[in-house]
Amino acid sequence: MAIFLKLAILIHPETALTVSGSQVVWLKVAGFLEMLLGRSPFLVTFFALVNLFGQAIFLNQVANRHHLFPKSTYLPALTYILLTSLVREWNYLSAALVSNWLLLAMLSAMLQLYSAADVRKKIFNIGCYISLAAMLIFPHIGFVLLLLLALGILRPFKAAEWMVGLLGIITPFYFLAGILYLTGDLGLMRHLISAGFSLPERPAQPEPVLAALSLVVLLTGAGFFYLNGFMSRMLFQNKKWWWVVIAGLPIGILAGMFTVAKGYNQWMAALVPAAFVMANIWFEERRKWISTVFFYLFAAVVIFVQWYPAAAERLPAAQEKNLPQPVNGRHIKLNTQYIIQIV
Repeated sequence: MAIFLKLAILIHPETALTVSGSQVVWLKVAGFLEMLLGRSPFLVTFFALVNLFGQAIFLNQVANRHHLFPKSTYLPALTYILLTSLVREWNYLSAALVSNWLLLAMLSAMLQLYSAADVRKKIFNIGCYISLAAMLIFPHIGFVLLLLLALGILRPFKAAEWMVGLLGIITPFYFLAGILYLTGDLGLMRHLISAGFSLPERPAQPEPVLAALSLVVLLTGAGFFYLNGFMSRMLFQNKKWWWVVIAGLPIGILAGMFTVAKGYNQWMAALVPAAFVMANIWFEERRKWISTVFFYLFAAVVIFVQWYPAAAERLPAAQEKNLPQPVNGRHIKLNTQYIIQIV
């Protein structure tokens, strides 16, 4: 199923890695990956899809470990695969895609704060995950707010734990600054810290974008509707975990708006909490036909947004082939709408 959903991506692989001028760390990582993968478009795209499948399994493991849903299934992973299939850019290797690994690790560690024995170690690691994600895409530093919310929701207030979190955020930047200083590239830190409000430009083919956006809004609303019903039967601990997950959604959306990189992959950070929310649709038990309709609608929109651009590009070429060919210096057409043009 996953291979079928990503088939159009493999047929039309990305020719180069997506790199922005402000992504100093990703520029070095992308250069290493291109050398490792031999600059093959297929291998680069296949490597990106492997990362997406791995993230889906990781997300599913987090959901099952913390009993976020009524039963343990692979439906959260399927939701993430379907969601990332709605936009082609989300399937290509980019800083946003790699950053999602760090955000998943951050969220997994946050949900363990409720009863972790080595809680200060977890908090320090969370700070490091946020900092490393910010090195790839600086507006992801906004997830510091999610760390503060998680500490406020899941932990009693202890100033020492908050200071450990701050230390975890500072440490990766401290080591990066030291490395750049020793190599004489300290000026790159100025380019690393970059943010600015930006939205994607109007697409040449708006139909797939509108279809994907409409579906995301519909499924997110439905996911919140079912989650509201499930939360009434949850333990207090599970409710706290869900509040942390939900809080990550607006933070991810805002981080995408202030990312200077162009394209729709700037919102990949919001896909992690959105996948958790949308997955609630599949656990409707009283009217199972509703979840079936949503699934086939999801799959239909995925097929449309992946294959429509290629079909739309081939249509003008096919029309050009069917145009009448010049005969004796004239373009001859037989109907009244046809025009005879003297060459």
